[in-house]
Amino acid sequence: MAKVRKVREPVQVYLDDRDRALLDAAAARTALPRAEVLRIALRRLAAELPGTRGPGAALPALIGALDAADGVPTDLAARHDDYLYAAAPAKPKSVRERRNRRARK
Repeated sequence: MAKVRKVREPVQVYLDDRDRALLDAAAARTALPRAEVLRIALRRLAAELPGTRGPGAALPALIGALDAADGVPTDLAARHDDYLYAAAPAKPKSVRERRNRRARK
């Protein structure tokens, strides 16, 4: 039985000093050749791109995406509709106001 040959294509990449330092550091920390570090990074990037896996696969990438963003309300998850559909965010209602409203219904 004949061996199947793997065909590899050489690719030339131009890196700036910062990217070259990142590549060298990753190669040193992993004890892998730089080419293998690039292959691993490419495969990970491709696996994380939206549309490459089933529905909902991008959800883990979205979790925490706004944590470091400026101007994001701290109660965004709880009051997302208020922020989406209101011109100005409504003030949080006190427990007393909510009880009175329920009692009136």
